[in-house]
Parts: sequence; structure tokens; C-alpha cells
Amino acid sequence: MTITGSSSEIVKNLVLAGVRCALCDGRPYPDAVLNTPSSFLPPSERIHASNDASRIQVDENKSEQKSAKRQRKMTVAKAMQPHVHELNPLLEECELNENMSLQSIPDEYFSKFDVVIASQIGLEDIKRISKATTSSGGKFYVVHAFGWYACALIDLGADYSFRKELGKDKLSDVCKVKPYMSIENLVCVKLQDIKDRWHKDGPPLVWARYKTILNYYNSENEWPSEEDAMKFVDLTKRFLIEEGLKDDYLGNDAELKHLATVAMAEISPVCAVIGGVLGNEVIKILSGKGEPANNTLLFDGMDGACQNFTINKR
Repeated sequence: MTITGSSSEIVKNLVLAGVRCALCDGRPYPDAVLNTPSSFLPPSERIHASNDASRIQVDENKSEQKSAKRQRKMTVAKAMQPHVHELNPLLEECELNENMSLQSIPDEYFSKFDVVIASQIGLEDIKRISKATTSSGGKFYVVHAFGWYACALIDLGADYSFRKELGKDKLSDVCKVKPYMSIENLVCVKLQDIKDRWHKDGPPLVWARYKTILNYYNSENEWPSEEDAMKFVDLTKRFLIEEGLKDDYLGNDAELKHLATVAMAEISPVCAVIGGVLGNEVIKILSGKGEPANNTLLFDGMDGACQNFTINKR
């Protein structure tokens, strides 16, 4: 859902491994992805499509009778479909959902999949879709890359079981993921309560940054941007205090403004890393072989570290 640079990388890795995917993105192509890094939609193709759309719009002004047909643009999901199929022609073509609004897609749609992967969606959508997916036995991932950082939330359901790899051709007895916390509960844990032996003075900075981005969207119904950087600074400072941290936990005003600027900016290397990690995680889930990442995955491109961080209630 919402095809981004990160989710494109995940799709690529899974399709090459033989996993059939469904694409859900009804946004107009190429407008919605002009600045999105993608393995499937090269910039040259998107620029040409954008220019073609502009020319069509000019023609529409001259011919009202044909405007109804020409006004409907191709969706992002439809544009990606042939490229995905080309990667692995042995698979059937991707199922498409070209609905413009996630809110209008019923829970039943998500409950039919083994794994649902979302990207760059708001907090309320995360909670609803995660619950709809896991309540029917599915597994849910949501990923958001911003600048040199990326965060992924994972909900495998309370009853997910797996076998650890103990060496070549050896597997452990069946285990369950512990501790388990649903995403619905995970995102409600205050930042001041998120600590471990390596983060005694507060939560990991990547997680705190992501929570402030989600908080802004939840408050303003839009993602942070350079134009609204000062509003983001004010909201974030208040949010950090409400969460039990100092208002400068994520840095000074200039650093918060920078975070607002990159909140929706994806960098290809970051997308490649987090997409590769999550693609591998999904393969583990589908096979039941290997201990899966639990709860959250945090990637810091400044030091190259990708860590599984577990959030618990205290």
C-alpha cells in the first residue's frame, strides 16, 4: 500500500523469490511518484509520462467531448504491474487495488492476505490495517524511510510460531515470538517508557523521530514539509514534553526543521537496505524457518546499523 522506494524494494525481492504480490495504490501516475526512488519506474519514464499528461490536458481544452476519457490518468499500481510481472513471468500478474483512499478499503480486503506491507501511512491507518490483518492470521509490516533513517513496525500476531536455525539442516523445536505486543499497543507506549540497557536515558533517536512524524500527520492530516517546518518544530516540542522527554531530545530548532524537510524524502541506498532486510524477514515468515525480527526495526544510515529494537510495556 502506497508504493514508495522502500516498498518497491520489498516487492522486487519477494517477486524474485517467487512470491506473488498484490499492489494497492490508486494515486495518479506519474504525478504521485515523480520524486520517489523506484526499481520499477525509472525517472526517464516518469518524466515522459508527465510531459505526455500535460499535452493531453492541453488537448482536452480543445475537445470537451473526449475529455472524460482523457482525464482519467493511470494509477501508480497499474503503471507498476507490467514491470513487476517482467521480473518473474512464472508468477501470475499482480492483483490490483486502485482505490484512491485507504479509509474506504474495508477490513475484509486486508484479512485475505498472508502478509500485508504498507509504507508511509498515518497512525490510524496503521492500527486499523494491522488489526484487520493479524486478526485473521496474517502478518503486518509498515515501513517509513526518511532521509538517512528508516523505521519498520512488525506485527506477527500473538500465535506466530517458528523454528530457530541451529546450524546446517538443523532446526529447533517450535517457538513463539516473545515478548509479543500488537502494533495497536506498541504505538501507545510513551517515549519516556522505552528504554533498555543500551538506551538508559530515553528511546532510540530513530524511533523518536518517526513518532514525531506520525504525530504531526495525526494532528495535521498531512506530512511534514519544508514549508511547514516551524509548525512541525512547535508541535514536536510539545509532543516530546507530553511523552516525558525534554523538548530538545531530538536537537535544536534547526535540527527539527531538517527533520521536517526530510520526513518524506527517500534515499535509494536507505530504501535498498531496509527493503532487503524486510524482504528477508517476509521469507522467514512464509517459511517458518529462522527467528524473525520482532516489534520494530530501526535503520540509521549515518552509522549503517539496522537493529531490532523491542518495545515493551513497563
